[in-house]
Amino acid sequence: MNVVNDKITGFKKDVLNQYLSPEELFQRYVVDGNTYFFEHVLNDVQKEYKIKSLIASYLGVHIHEVIFVGSGKLGFSLNPQHPWTRFDSKYERTRVFRDKSDLDIAVVSRSLFENIGRGIHEFTNGFKIKWENNVYNKNPSQIPLHYKYCEYFSKGWFRPDMKPDGFEFCIKDSFTQLKGELFTEFNRRTGLGIYQDWYYFKHYHIENIKSLALKVETTVI
Repeated sequence: MNVVNDKITGFKKDVLNQYLSPEELFQRYVVDGNTYFFEHVLNDVQKEYKIKSLIASYLGVHIHEVIFVGSGKLGFSLNPQHPWTRFDSKYERTRVFRDKSDLDIAVVSRSLFENIGRGIHEFTNGFKIKWENNVYNKNPSQIPLHYKYCEYFSKGWFRPDMKPDGFEFCIKDSFTQLKGELFTEFNRRTGLGIYQDWYYFKHYHIENIKSLALKVETTVI
């Protein structure tokens, strides 16, 4: 916990001295450095590269396009809605399995993103009636699945939990098998987001950093 507290203190200091721009803070904290989960939970920094290689092989991307993000990366959250929430903090209180923090993974690949877009367009026959009527959604909700898919896709972000049921985008085996391998490896859930390019990936995180920076500077948090 002291490691995480030191990281939070360091982030706040970097924000207050304003030496680093929001984009430079993004590079330092989100992209660079070891991932907290592998360094301080698994105590195996090299394992991260094996897992990145595994994910890359399933998706047909380069290993450098696979990035661990979120509290698993830093040890704490940069989400302005839940600032500084420590990795596994709820699980440490409850010891209930479902309260374990997810491991969030970003893949930044234009070719994969565009292949998925074309693939879903073909799979749904151009977003025809089955897609609009929510037939592809295993768990129908009030908001049709294709609305959610289109909302995120227009932001340069594909979320597998919003894909049509039955659509496959992995080039090796299946996404279900990839999730199973990751669950077996870590004994916790993983979340995957596929970004069209670095513009969208950076924009999402930089906006969060700007919101947090404003709160730090005004001593709200």
